[in-house]
Amino acid sequence: MDIVVNNAYSGSMRGDAVELSEENWDRAMDVGPKAMFRAAKYAVPHMRQGGGGKMVNISSVHGLLVAPGWLVYETVKTAVIGLTRQLAAEYGPDGIRVNAVCPGHIVTERVQPQWQAHADGLRFFEDQYPVRRLGKPLDIGNAIAFLCSDEASFITGQALAVDGGLTLQLQENIGVRLGRYVQQHPDTWFPY
Repeated sequence: MDIVVNNAYSGSMRGDAVELSEENWDRAMDVGPKAMFRAAKYAVPHMRQGGGGKMVNISSVHGLLVAPGWLVYETVKTAVIGLTRQLAAEYGPDGIRVNAVCPGHIVTERVQPQWQAHADGLRFFEDQYPVRRLGKPLDIGNAIAFLCSDEASFITGQALAVDGGLTLQLQENIGVRLGRYVQQHPDTWFPY
């Protein structure tokens, strides 16, 4: 076993600590960090036997920054980054590199119909990104391929934001710019 990509997704359960049920919390922890822990538990012995390997855990920009109302999702994605760093430190001497990818908004097959139906909302979201577009699955695939390549042989324990520059912006500046966008496009439909 040379490469493991952990892409566990617990769903978008919204709510704060008061609103969220313990059952939903436990489910998210099982599908998220616990599943990634299990993958490492059973993959590492095979990687050691083969002389090393690469592991990429999928986190999110929500693991780097937070927004109210997304407690469990952001806790899971932050835990993925912590798990990644610990695994990298632990198994680096065995030739195992572990990194995380933190996607921004990616237009997957699941969300594409929503954006096709609401092009104005799509333009609003695109305007939040310095590259003025949302991500594609290939953007994430390319980042994973790079992290698993020999070109990335000296990279481990890192959380790579693949987000079109979303997380590098000062929030007050983007807030003002997006407020202007809304004023200029009053008929924009917002899907969230």
